Formats: sequence, structure tokens, C-alpha cells
Amino acid sequence: MFGLKLKKRKKKAEKGLILANKGAQDGQGEAEAPQEGLSHQEGMGGDLISDNASITPVPSAPPKRRSKLLTKIHDGEVRSQNYQIAINITEARQLVGENIDPVVIIEIGDEKKQSTVKEGTNSPFYNEYFVFDFIGPQLHLFDKIIKISVFHHKLIGGVLIGSFKVDLGTVYNQPGHQFSDKWALLLDPGNIRTGTKGYLKCDISVTGKGDVLKRNPKTSDAKEQIEKNLLIPQGFPSERPWARFYVRLYKAEGLPKMNSSIMANITKAFVGDSKDLVDPFVEVSFAGQTGRTTVQKNCADPVWHEQVVFKEMFPPLCRRVKIQVWDEGSMNDIVLATHFIDLKKISNEQDGDKGFLPTFGPAWINLYGSPRNQGLMDDYQELNEGFGEGVSFRGRILVEIAVEILLGGAQEFKFSKARKELKLSSKDKDSKSSKGSSKDKGDKTDDGKAQQASDKTNSTEVEVEPFDVPLEILPEKQEEFLLFGAFFEATMIDRRIGDKPISFEVSIGNFGNLIDGGSHHGNKKKSVDQAEEDALPLLHEGEGDAAMPMVSTTHPEKPLVTEGNRNYNYLPFEAKKPCVYFTSSWGDQTFRLHWSNMLEKMADLLEEGIEEVKELIKISEEAPEEKMKMVLSDFISQSSAFVSEVEKKPKRLNQTNLDKKRLTLCWQELEAIAKEAKGLTQQQKKKLSLDEMIQAAQNFVEKIRFLVDEPQHTIPDIFIWMLSNNKRVAYARIAAKDLLYSPIRKQMGQHCGKIKTHFLKLPGKHPAGWSVQAKIDLYMWLGSTRHSSAILNNLPAGYEAEMSSKGPGTSKPPANLLYQDRHVFQLRAHMYQARGLIAADSNGLSDPFAKVTFLTHCQTTKVIPQTLSPTWNQMLLFNDLVLHGDQKELAESPPLVVVELYDSDAVGKPEYLGATVAAPVVKLADQGYEPPRLCYHPIFCGNLSGGDLLAVFELLQVPASGLQGLPPLDPPDVTQIYPVPASIRPVLSKYQVEVLFWGVREMKKVQLLSVDRPQVLIECGGHGVKSCVIQSYQNNPNFSVQADAFEVELPENELLHPPLSICVVDWRAFGRSTLVGTYTINCLKQFLCKSREPLALTSQVDGAQVVQDSLISTEPSETPSSAQELPTGQIFVDIGPPPTVVPNLAQVQAASLVDIPDSSPMLETEHKPAAQEPPKDGKAKDARKPSQRSTKRRKRTIADESAENVIDWWSKYYASLKKAQKEKESNSKEQKGNTEAKPDEVVVNIDGPKKKKDKILKKKLKEKEIPNLAVLQIYDGDLESEFNNFEDWVKTFELLRGKSTEDDHGLDRDRVIGKFKGSFCIYKSPEDSSIKDSKQLRIQQGIPSNHPIKVLIRVYIVAAFNLSPADPDGKSDPYIVVKLGKTEIKDRDKYIPKQLNPVFGRSFEIQATFPKESLLSVLIYDHDMIGMDDLIGETRIDLENRFYSKHRAICGLQNQYEIEGYNAWRDTSKPTEILTKLCKDNKLDGPYFCPGKIQIGNQVFSGKTVFTEEDTDETVESYEHLALSILRSWEDIPEVGCRLVPEHIETRPLYHRDKPGMEQGRLQMWVDMFPKDMPQPGPPVDISPRKPKGYELRVTIWNTEDVLLEDENIFTGQKSSDIYVKGWLKDLEDDKQETDVHYNSLTGEGNFNWRFLFPFQYLPAEKQMVITKRENIFSLEKMECKTPAVLVLQVWDFERLSSDDFLGSLEMNLNSFPRAAKSAKDCGLTKFENASEESKISIFQQKRVRGWWPFAKSKELTGKVEAEFHLVTAEEAEKNPVGKARKEPEPLAKPNRPDTSFSWFVTPFKCLYHLIWRNYKKYIIIGFILIVLIIFLVLFIYTLPGAISRRIVVGSS
Repeated sequence: MFGLKLKKRKKKAEKGLILANKGAQDGQGEAEAPQEGLSHQEGMGGDLISDNASITPVPSAPPKRRSKLLTKIHDGEVRSQNYQIAINITEARQLVGENIDPVVIIEIGDEKKQSTVKEGTNSPFYNEYFVFDFIGPQLHLFDKIIKISVFHHKLIGGVLIGSFKVDLGTVYNQPGHQFSDKWALLLDPGNIRTGTKGYLKCDISVTGKGDVLKRNPKTSDAKEQIEKNLLIPQGFPSERPWARFYVRLYKAEGLPKMNSSIMANITKAFVGDSKDLVDPFVEVSFAGQTGRTTVQKNCADPVWHEQVVFKEMFPPLCRRVKIQVWDEGSMNDIVLATHFIDLKKISNEQDGDKGFLPTFGPAWINLYGSPRNQGLMDDYQELNEGFGEGVSFRGRILVEIAVEILLGGAQEFKFSKARKELKLSSKDKDSKSSKGSSKDKGDKTDDGKAQQASDKTNSTEVEVEPFDVPLEILPEKQEEFLLFGAFFEATMIDRRIGDKPISFEVSIGNFGNLIDGGSHHGNKKKSVDQAEEDALPLLHEGEGDAAMPMVSTTHPEKPLVTEGNRNYNYLPFEAKKPCVYFTSSWGDQTFRLHWSNMLEKMADLLEEGIEEVKELIKISEEAPEEKMKMVLSDFISQSSAFVSEVEKKPKRLNQTNLDKKRLTLCWQELEAIAKEAKGLTQQQKKKLSLDEMIQAAQNFVEKIRFLVDEPQHTIPDIFIWMLSNNKRVAYARIAAKDLLYSPIRKQMGQHCGKIKTHFLKLPGKHPAGWSVQAKIDLYMWLGSTRHSSAILNNLPAGYEAEMSSKGPGTSKPPANLLYQDRHVFQLRAHMYQARGLIAADSNGLSDPFAKVTFLTHCQTTKVIPQTLSPTWNQMLLFNDLVLHGDQKELAESPPLVVVELYDSDAVGKPEYLGATVAAPVVKLADQGYEPPRLCYHPIFCGNLSGGDLLAVFELLQVPASGLQGLPPLDPPDVTQIYPVPASIRPVLSKYQVEVLFWGVREMKKVQLLSVDRPQVLIECGGHGVKSCVIQSYQNNPNFSVQADAFEVELPENELLHPPLSICVVDWRAFGRSTLVGTYTINCLKQFLCKSREPLALTSQVDGAQVVQDSLISTEPSETPSSAQELPTGQIFVDIGPPPTVVPNLAQVQAASLVDIPDSSPMLETEHKPAAQEPPKDGKAKDARKPSQRSTKRRKRTIADESAENVIDWWSKYYASLKKAQKEKESNSKEQKGNTEAKPDEVVVNIDGPKKKKDKILKKKLKEKEIPNLAVLQIYDGDLESEFNNFEDWVKTFELLRGKSTEDDHGLDRDRVIGKFKGSFCIYKSPEDSSIKDSKQLRIQQGIPSNHPIKVLIRVYIVAAFNLSPADPDGKSDPYIVVKLGKTEIKDRDKYIPKQLNPVFGRSFEIQATFPKESLLSVLIYDHDMIGMDDLIGETRIDLENRFYSKHRAICGLQNQYEIEGYNAWRDTSKPTEILTKLCKDNKLDGPYFCPGKIQIGNQVFSGKTVFTEEDTDETVESYEHLALSILRSWEDIPEVGCRLVPEHIETRPLYHRDKPGMEQGRLQMWVDMFPKDMPQPGPPVDISPRKPKGYELRVTIWNTEDVLLEDENIFTGQKSSDIYVKGWLKDLEDDKQETDVHYNSLTGEGNFNWRFLFPFQYLPAEKQMVITKRENIFSLEKMECKTPAVLVLQVWDFERLSSDDFLGSLEMNLNSFPRAAKSAKDCGLTKFENASEESKISIFQQKRVRGWWPFAKSKELTGKVEAEFHLVTAEEAEKNPVGKARKEPEPLAKPNRPDTSFSWFVTPFKCLYHLIWRNYKKYIIIGFILIVLIIFLVLFIYTLPGAISRRIVVGSS
């Protein structure tokens, strides 16, 4: 413990005040003036700190020379993970369009899936489930976009109605990693002004390995309000406006010069290096869209001045903007670097003035990626694509991001103004910009396509356009920064790279990077020589001093081999420590980093405080809370200091908008957190537990850490590269802010001016089993050249600065530091033991040994074979260690010790198990010796926790007298191994360890042979015990000797207890034994038993649910008069019913159901009243009659079920579902009310206080009438999770074998070889030996005998949900397989075709013998016609644990006691018998039955035990109801009480071994078990699925009115329509029916008298229609699907020569539709659409309805229809059939249509008569007369001359 404390103290002391190290400044002749200025600034800083010093309880000691110790050597790789995206599309509503056939298409990345097509509806119902599997790093997968689109289906292509986008990260960050039952808002990406295109209801979940999904109950449609339930994260507004996201790209600097393509490398060979061969362009991706700038040819410092504009709703459902710089190649384009900007970090979602829109810059973004020294191919290209940590600076890019909300006609944003001006000028540039970049996606259109360009403004298409730089952007003010580093140690250099000269290079940006010849950015571009030490000078701005030379690499040196370990080399720096230094120039925005540093220090201090509190919890009761309050009050004062400092700061010119907003956000957040912390310390409202306080404090740390991360970069990260023969081999990367100097102490970086140990890494992906490449101790300082005098302030004292001879000028940093003082030390590494190591051998164990490396020496411990918890008890001695420097400095901050653990292998090299870093405890020669305490050091292998090492390290100065002057050592053993001295080893005490051996289970084959004779070996602290050998595992896997014990010496300090290991071996022929598997218990605390009393087996019972609820209240003990003769000292619990049971039966019963979801353990006597008026108990002879009568009474209360329906088990199931849903909704309110009862009062009176009762009655009256049914408990998870895995009597340990891989921690089942069932009890050995000789071990008390027992098992499988699709069409054909031991039941014939949510309703009965057959497996397979059936998923249940558990999980206790009917008592024992057995087992006195009472111990429970039959008035006595009430509240019985399992259904997740840890669906089921030695149970419960009921809907279309008139008469211009009506039940489109046509309706009136007949199958309880049909013509089987019963009526205009015109439709859910209007005049659309839920009716209740309903098209009234609906059952339809249309039987009369109603095509003469004669008769007659007259005149005129001439001729003659 002491060691732990010591470590913490060190951490604290770092935060003290930095004092100038005067001794450190001897070798410097700095100018006086700057020194004075600086000391003044330091004085100011000092004042600030002195204020702070009063706040923090840290003594103001000199600062630590070393950075905080980190035990983790490296962060591991970002690993690829499996993710499963499950999307359930339920339905769509309000889709825009006329008579559309909607289909849903889901796209994620490149994968695409689609739903079925629904015909002719704007509100299709799908209920289809889709699963997508992805593998990759979390960060990149979460950028993937889920795009859900709804299309109008056509034969060729489809028309997009609307789409919706969300990224995976947004879904994963939701509670439970899912959106459940939410409405996605569909929009048209092509035109953002058109508004909502509809809503799609869906569930989206993203699950990784080990994530558990919580299924939320489906909300009922009746209550649904779409706008309040949109698919958006919590806190988002329901109405999101459109916004433009501008990403402005100004310019880039310092990009890699070379083009990486092969052709370019050939060019480079000819042209040389002088020319930039890179052709950069930028690609910006956001919300699934990508915009791309133009290409700048041959330019490493390109200027673009282009902006990429995205349009997306705000706030967006996609979080990250991806900015990628590409190099255009002749063959293919190559990524140069990638950067992500998280919108969450550049905006604030809060309401009011606190929030702000995303804003960024203009600021530089530093780009990182692969090293620049590329050959022909880049090995690390993936680093440039954003995978893994970048290992080199690759330039920077100036970016600005802004968001403009499009409110429509609001004031213009500065960006959009600029855009308008640019639009005019951009046309001439367009032709230029598109030249040479034909691939650009964002190219402008030509002038000829100006129309399309204008459309772009309304679409979400990405736009890329140039912009002019606004004047208000000031040129960046550059500042010179000096980076100084001193190398103190370079050891542990991997020997593979250590054979050539080694040097180190430090670079920041392209400065200092000499090897690649990177260009410096800005106006100081220079080519840099390949020289190692000197470089061209960089002039200071405005100073005439001589320039400072640039020394960024150390001198190459040949490494030497480490003593004791040939694998590691080191550089012999000894007294001479090489230095590097160079200046670089960057924009002066260091204030950003200063604020980050201040916040980070606050977070660090708070985190350290929390860690200290956690350590204190282990050893003390009171201290941790005080400490926690102290930590919080320190934090509050730091917050207020930060806030006051922020307010004092002057405004800066170079601040961006985000800088100002972030600073405001920081202090606002801190104020809010401080306020919350103050509430925690004072705790006025309610007392918080320490765990809650720690949790709250950790939340504070997370919030502050989020603020620390500064998105706008300034100075790039520093890279330290180790060069072997001038080739880069390993690196370390340090954030600039950690090294940044500030005269104000709080703003300094955490590693600035400190020696920090860096472990160098290989670039890119690391090979498996990788180890350290090099360890360097490096002092670094980064700051403005103004503060350069402070660079050596915190160096360890005692050095001389050695200047380099080159270059004039006096203000140069030293080239080397010389530490002349030499001190000889001895290191003692006390390696005691380790625990929880990684298994490296195939048998699941390791042969661990440790390598301890200190400076240039290394020693190795002995190998401990075959263990994961080795005890070395070995001291390693390191003699003659020479350390240079001041001895006090060395004592304060000594070099660190590195311990690496390896697994020894006989063949091949040792395997790496992990490492840890520790600081030694230093004792100087003049100090007194105090033995140090052992403490645990965490071991890490990459990111993986690799256990703990119990050790301590002493660094002792060798006095002048030599080694004799050191503390004495314990003598070594024969092999010259020194043990850990007794003064350091923990103090031991004798402990007794009792072991319960129950049995072994699920043993797999080992070395190809089955395990047959296993034995268990228990070992702890060098002692152990063996179980007996199981003679035949196949016949009986239990041990014949149940318990044993052994004595062992364990440390008195519980924290230092060694692990306990369980090994199982198998005895084979000829006395050979084989190790099967092992399990190690690292923490023994759970098995420690303090007292000598018999071991009370604790049960895990749900929270503080003591005596609660409306019907039970606590009152002072008033003895009832009937019980006065009973002896005193008894507690009376009155659980009788209220006097008004019968009248208030429904309410009381409803109240009783309140406790369903959390299986509340109260005295639920209220379940009894339902059974009171009929005496349904075994004592009644003719109890059957009244029970039937009561059933009738209940039937009438069930809505939507016709009177003939029998109440069955499914009635109970649906009532329970309904209850559970209601419970969840009102759960939060109930929890508040439940705390009212005081726990210390014991008397329970059911009459209760009046107020409470009244409240309940009022509440229940408000609710709708609830079916008065018995209910059961439906658990969301498995039963084990509710009852602590039933481990109240025995624990199950998984035995592991095989190598431990990085993935398997926690979830990989491949290593589990079997299970051991047993338990432990550890306690201090009693000093009095007489006590030990008790006959029975403590651990055996209450444990049943483990002889074989025969059991009848009934498995009930109700239904499965969301099964993973197994067929290519996205469906499955599931069936059940049940396995128990050798019994396997395949239910293949009963498979359910094409279903992912099958309702099985199957029960199976199996005879089994425990313990041989105790593991029940339920597997769901997919039925295939051809080939093998595929496993969908399986679940396993340990029946034995349930069988013997005191929670009594063999058969759940029902809610009510009834003899027959749907809720008949299932158990073989009656409640009174169960109660008697429980009392006997728990040694309770009782139960004693007397009228109206049951007495147990000194508690008396009173309630009704006499029931009267209504018919005969006979009284029947029964104690079963009262006994059941006591059982249901058994956990309230003092000492022995525990929650008993109620009647239930558990929902078990299904898993598949190929996808470990990922749910493949869920299964609702339960198991009953009945011992064969008990009376045989009754018949199994019938849960076979309800058959849907046949119905026939008779729809008579009488008339229509006001139908839209579509056609126009060419002769008369008169409007008319040829009206007919279509009708069908949704999803039964094959049965579409049409009326005849009412031709030429001139008023919109149509007369039909036409009957449609729609037969259908319906499930009343689920309110769903069951449709059985083939999915397509190739389908072999019919699939069954359930959809709501919706009737669709459409009105159409008949066209002879073209397709008919759609006029309007009417959709009515037959379960809930608005009442009809009595006349056409009253019928309107608004009344129809806005009808309240209460006023709606169901055809299943009304049976017959007639009236007027409106037709609508695009939300406009287009007609009215008078119809009659008549619903009859299939039987009635058969008895009284009617004809379709107007046919027999019961024909309808022909409609009385006007004469104008006919078809011109059929009767053309009639058409002429009606259209022409009737309208134009007058004109026709006049025309006819005129024609006759005209003909007469013509003939007259024509014949007149002839007649005259003839007359003349004739006459003359």
C-alpha cells in the first residue's frame, strides 16, 4: 500500500511551482535585459500560482524533473471489429404521390437491400427486417452512412419519393445503440424546397461484439404522434431547417514534393529534385457526398481559394467532415493525407445564447501520414488514408468552415453575398477550371446549362466554386519558436537495428526534418542541405542577431550490447548528454494551447483524486468520502480561478470566431460543472453514495477532456525518429501543447522542461508479439524565442553546458550537457509474484519469467513453469550502477525500471506477455533505511490488460565503505537466487480455505480424447487440495466427496492475497494425467467470510423493494381482536382484502397488476380477489360451475374479441404484454412513490391509508378498462440475469485452455474447455484448535446432496424475434431443435416459411437425469430444401443451477391460484405445500394454519381463507390463496427470505459461434422442471398459436358525390367523368374488385349499388390480418405475414383509349376508423383526418356501418362515397351467403342512373342523340330547313335559265 501512496504523492508534487534552477544556468552567458523581463513575468506567474497554492493541498515543492509515470508502454493498435447493423422497416405514412407503389431501398456503403413492393398506397406496411455485417476499425465504420430511400416502383427504374440519411456513429451513440420505433423524415435531395415527402417508421441498431440490445416495447398506434417521435437524437429539435455547410479551402503548405506514382519517379530521375512533382487537389466528404477542388499542377504549396458547399438539414445526423489531400497521377490518384473534423467539437448544441453553429477558422490543419522517404511504393499508404497514427508531418492546409441556416428570405449571410458576386464572374472562369480536370465531380456547368446550375441551389448536390479572400482576414503574424531537447538515456534498442550507427532526429513540421529535404513553409522556403548538424540559418524576424544554427539530429554513435540481455543495445551517453535545438516559425495562436493545458491539468488532478479515493475505499470506510469532498472542493476552486482568468483576458486580434466561442463554452461548462460539484459536496437534496459521487466526478473528467481537444491546430506535433544508418526505423510522436512553455505555470505543457520516457514504436501496423524498439529519456522544451532563457530552468542540476564551436553568437543553446558527478548505486528488484497473466501456451498456461531492465543492465528471474500467477519471491541485484548528476536530483527523479514478462518456450524464442514501468524507491548513503512496501504494477500488452506484478524496486546509493554499508540481504538458496527480504515480504496469517466440489460440466475433448476421469486441483499460496477422481464423467460428472479444506498462510493485507487457481486434470491409462484446463481467481475478496457463524448464503435480490404499493401500507402494530389470545412478541401482517372487493373487482385486479415488470416481491394478496366470489380451490367439490361463470364475465371485458372467443393462455400473454408496456411508461412515477413506506415498520395492513387508496382508484378509473386476467412476468432478458445466474448455492468457473489472443478477452468461447462447479469459503484459522473439529464444514451448510436425480422437463418456446436472415432473399425458414444430453428433438416438420419473427407456440417434454443431462440447448435452424440446414442461433440454459437454487426456479409461482381454466395451477405442489417445505428447509417454525391466518415463526399473516359459493351459499375453506401471497413476498421474511421466481417468460438472446458476442435474434420461452419422486404434474400448458379467424367483409358501394370531373367534351366544353370505384384489403391486392362504370357523370354523382366481398383471416388479440401467399412465382412455399387490416377504396375515371385516371383514395384501418358522416353535405376531409382516437370505431365491434366517407388526392378532397361495411365471420358467411356485384343470393337493385350514363363506344346513336340532338336540336332543325331552302334556291336558279330559254324557244315556236 505504501508504494501506491508514494506513487500518488509523486504525481501530486509535479504540480508545484517551477523554480529557476540557478545551478543549471552556470554555463550560460545570457543578455541581462531579456532575463530581467522574464523574471518579472515569472514573478507574475508566481503570484498566480501562490493564489492557487492555497487552493491545492500540494506543498509548493520544487517541480519534479520527470514527467508523470505511465505504466503502459504503448497504446495498442486500432483493431478491426465486427459490427451488425439491424434495420427493421415497419411502415410508411403520408408519402407524397398519387396511386404509388412504394418500395424501400436501404444502402450502407456499397451494400444495398430492398423491401417488397406495396401496390397503390401512400401508407404501406412492411414490417421487414434487414441485417448488414461490417468489419473494420470503429472510427471508420462510424462514418458510413445509412441511406434509406423510398421509391415509386416501376418496371424500368423507379422514381425517388424521398430519402433519409444518418451515420452509424450517431446511431451507436444513442442509448442502447439504437433508435427504436422512430419516424424517419423523408426528403427529396433533388429539391430541398419541396418539404416533407413522408415518414418511415423504423428501428435501427448498431451492435458490436458484446453489446446487449434492450428491446423497447412497441408503442401502440393509437397514441402515436409522428412529429413527437422523429428519428433524431435526444435534444435535437423536431423541426430541422436546411443549412448550407461551407468548407473553404484557402491554400496548403509543405506538402510532400514527390509524386508517388512510378512514372513520376522515372521523371524525377531525369529532371532532378528541384521541381515540385506533386499535383494536389482536395476532396471534402460530408454526409455521404463528396466535393473536389481543381488540381494545382506541380505545386507543393498550392493556393486554391475554392469552397465546397454542402446542403444538409441542421443539426445534421452525420458528424464528421473528411478532408483529404490527393495527388493526381497519370495512372491513378494517390491520397497524400486525411483529416477528420468532428462537428461536435466545433459547435455547441445547447439552447439559447450558449449554443453556436459549427464554425472553424480560417485555421491551419496539420496533416500527418506515412514517412516522406518513399521508394517506388509506399509501404504505409494506409496511414495517409486515416487508418492508424500518422508517423510524419505531411504539410498543412488552411481551412474555414461555416454554416448558414436557410430560413428563406432572411438576411443574407456574408458567405452567400460573396457567392452571388462570384456567380457572375465565375462563368468566364468555368472553362478554365474544368480544363485538365475532367474527372472533377464538382465542375461547373457550361453557359448553355445555366438552367441546371440554377436548379443546383435547390438540390443537395455538392457545389464547388471559387471565392475571393475577404479583407477582414488578417495576414498571420508569425512567431519564432525554439525547440530544445537533451537526450539523457537511449537504451533497450532492438538488436536488429542496433548494429549500425544510431542517431536521433527531432522535427516539428518540416523544420528539423533534414533527411527528406522537406521545404519550410511560408515566405521562408529553403532547400536544406543533407548535413546532419548544421543547416542554413533561419533569421529572426526584426532582429539583427547572428542566426542560431539548426541542430536537429544527434551525432551517430555505435550502440553497445546491454549487460544481461543480448536482444537490447544502448548508446553510451554516460556523462555527456547530447542536445538538439532549432527554431521554427508558426502563427502566433499559442493561446489555444494554453487554455487546453489549463483544462487538462484540472482534469488530471481530478482524475488523480478519484484514483486516490478508489485506493482508499479498499482500506477504509470513512476516509474516502472526506477525500472525495476534498477533491471536489479543490476542483471547484480551480474552476473559479479559470473562469476569473478568462474574464480578465484582453481580446486578441488573431482569434477566430471559434476561439471566442470555445473560450466562452469552456468557462460556461466549468461554471456548470463546478455548480454540480458543489451540489455533490453539500448534498442538500438527497444523500448520494460514494459510488455515485465517483461516477459524477468521472463524468466531469470526461466533459473537461472533451473541451481539452483543440480542433484548430497551431504548432504541429513533434516527431522523434531513431535513425539507423540514416534510415528511419522507429518514432515517437508528442503533441506540441504538452511541450509548450508559458511563463504562467498553469498554462505550461505537462511535459515541458521535464524528462519524459518515450518508448519508440515501429511505423504502421505492428507484427504480433511486438516489443519495445527503444527507450529514450528526453528533456524537451518548446516555446517562443522570447522565453529562450528558460530552456534550461528545470534540467537536473549539476551540469556544465558545452557549446558547439560552430557559428558566432552567444545566445545558443548548449550542444551537450556534461554531468561530472558520478555516483555508484545498487538496484534491488524485489520480484514477489504476478497474477492474471496472459496464457501463451496451448494448454492455457504460461511459463513466465521477467526481464528487469534498468539503464544499461538487465537481469532475468527464474522461470516458473505452467502457471498464470507465478510467485518468484526473488530479488535481482544490480551492482555497480553508475549514475551521473546531482545525488539529490537522482533521489527525487531516478531513472525508471522497465519490467517485461515473457513466456519461456523450449523451442523458439520467448513470447512477449506484456510490460510495466516502475519508479524505484531511492535511498541515499546519508539517509536512514526503511524497508519499502510491495505494491501492484499493472501489466499491459499493447492495449490489453495483462495482469498485475507485485514488486518493489530499491535504488540504494553505495556508501564510501562499499557494499557492506548497505542493508543486509537474506542468504541465497542453492542456485544463488536471493529471496525477497522478510522485512519486505507481506506479513502472513493462517487462513482456512474450504472448497465445495460439486462437479465438472461440458468437458470438450483434449488431445482428441474425451475426458473421462477428471480431478480438480485447487492451489493458493503454495498449498492446495485435490478433489476425488470422478470415476466416469459420462455416467456421473459430480464428485462423490463434496467438500474439503486446507490451511494456507496468506497476507494479512487483503489486497495482497495471491490468486487461487483451479486446475482440472484427466487421468488416463497407465497412470498418465493430462491437464484439461485452468481458471484463476485473482481477487479472493468475494469468498472471504468474516464471522464464525454459519455461512449465510447471500442472495442477489432486486433493490430496496421492501413493503410497498397501494394496497399494502405500514402502520403501528395493532393486534387484531381475533388474535388476542396469541402470545405477545408476534408481528401481525394483515393481508386480507378490502371490504369492497366485489364491486371494485376490476379496479383492485388492475391495481394488482402494477408490479409486473420488476416482479415486485410484495404481498400480492390483491391477486386473490379475482378468485373470491367463485371458490376456485381444491377444497370445493363443485367449484367448476362458478369458475366458468366468472370466465364468462371476463370475456365481455375483452375488446375486439367476439363473445365466442375462449380465453386461453394467449389471452394471458397479451394481457401481460399490455401490462408490461404500461408499466414501462409509468415506471419512473412509480419508483418515486415506492419509497414512501418506511422499512423499519413491519406491520402490513391492506386497507392502507385512505389517500393512497383513493389515488389508485382515481388513476385506474381514468385508464381504459383493462381485461381482468391473470398475468405473468415477461422479462426483457434471460432469467439468469434477473437472479444473479442462480449462483446462490454454487459458482460456475469456466476452464480455459489454449493461447490467449487479443480478441478473446471476455467473449471468445473457443478457449473454454469445460466448467467447474464449486465454491470457496476463506476465513482466518481459529486459534483455538478445539473449534476446528466441527463435523461439517461451513461451506456444506444448505447445500443439497449431489446424487443423480430424475427430472421431467417441459420446454415451452413461445416466439422468436428479429432472427438473422439465413436465406439469400433476406428471410429464414426457422424451426426448433432442443438438445438435452443425448436427447435431441428436431421440430423440422413444423418449420415456419419465410419468417424472421416466427410465433412457434411449441412445447416439448424430456425425461432427464441430473447431473448427467443438465445443459439444455435450444437451437433455431433455417430449413433448406437443398443442402444442409443452417444454424441461425442457439441459447444454452444450465438447468441444474436453476433446479437447486433457493430462488425455486423449477416452476414459476403463478399470480393467482386457480384449479382449472387458462390459469390452472401448474406446479406439482400446492402453495401450502411449498410454504411448508420452505419453512422446513430454512428451519422456520411453522407454518400454522388457523382460520383467516397463517403463522410463520413470530409473524402472523392474515387474509381471507373462507370463500362462499354464490349458487349454493356453501362455505369452503382454502389457505392456498393466502399461502401464495406469502410466497410471492417471501423475500420480506427476515434472514432467510429471498425472491422466488414468478410465472414468467424469459427473452433469451441467440448466438452463433461464427459471430461471437453478437445477437442473432431473441427467443421467448420458459422451462418447467418436476422431480420424478414428486407427484406427476398435470398436462402441459397448451400454447399452440392461435389460428386466425376467418371473416368476410361485405362492402356495398351505394353512391358517390362531388367526384372530380376530369374529362371535357370537345363539342360542348362540358366537364364529366366516367366514374368507377376499386377496392381491396391492403396486401391482398390479388383480390382487387371494381364496380361497373357510371359513364358521363356531369355532377360527380355516381350510382352503383355494387357489393365487394373480401374474405380474410384475422387475429383479434394482435389486431392483425394474417396473409398467406407466395412471394413470387418461383417460391415453393407460401409465406405468412401479419399486417393491419386496412381497406383501400379508390375512385377512378375510366378511359377507353388511354390508361384510366386516378381521382382519389380512401384508406381505413378496420380496427380504428372515423365515424361516417350521415349525409354527403356533412362529409369533409378535415373532420375525417382530425378525428380523435376516442371517436374512432372498429368494424370488429360495430359489425355494420353505413355512411359517407371522403376520397382524397394529395391531401385535397376529390369526392365522397356512400358505402356500407358489414363484417361477418366465415361461418356466418357460409350460412347466409351474398352475391358479388349485384348477383344472387340477395341481389342488389340496379342503380337508377340518368339517361346520360352510357358509353359512346358501345351505343354511338344514343351518344349522338344525347350529345348533339338534345343540345343542338333547334339549330339542327333550322339548319335543315335552311339547307332545304338553299337547295331549292340553287336548283331554282340553276334550272331557271333553261326553263326561260325553253319557254322562249317553245313559246316562239
